[in-house]
Parts: sequence; C-alpha cells; structure tokens
Amino acid sequence: MPLAKLHAFPAQVVALSQFAKALSHPARIAIITFLHKRGECPCMEIVDSLPLSQPACSRHVNALRKVGLLRAKIRGSVILYSLDHTKIQRFCDAFGTTLKPAKKAAR
Repeated sequence: MPLAKLHAFPAQVVALSQFAKALSHPARIAIITFLHKRGECPCMEIVDSLPLSQPACSRHVNALRKVGLLRAKIRGSVILYSLDHTKIQRFCDAFGTTLKPAKKAAR
C-alpha cells in the first residue's frame, strides 16, 4: 500500500484533513457535543454519556486531543477535558474559506 505523501501538500491542507478525519466518527461528534453542553469534565463523565466502553471512549478522546480539538488539564489524580474553542474556530474558519462557493461571474 502506498504511503500518503502528506509532505507534498500545504500544511494548512494537511491540518484540515486531520481535523476532518478526527470528526469522522459519530462517537467523536458525540464527545464534542457533550463537552460543548457540559464544559470541562473528567473522562468518566464522557464515558458515562456514551454507549461505548471506557477503552473505546478513551481512544476517541485521544484522537480528538491529537489534532488539538480537546484540552486536558490534570487536577490531582483526575484529567479534565474541555474543548479548545480557539482551535475549533480556526479550523471552522479555514473550512469555510476552503469550501466557500465561487462567486458567479457577471453576465
């Protein structure tokens, strides 16, 4: 299987593709939706809100962290997760620019 030639693409395009890939699973959308409504919370609260096992939920949380959509803060023995609104807004703006329909030429 050929390797993806990510180095052949602009960094912004690669970052957008990684953002899109991170959102490509319903569990990840559910995690983002939960954190948007709930705010900062420990992983077990995220686990309790989803129909997934703890290990499966942790894999999805880590996928979202890897691309920078989630922040993690250690408080004692607990890791608290929250959305990184700045990065989410930056990605949304970039997608909006990338996917914006071209203006029709005047006739």
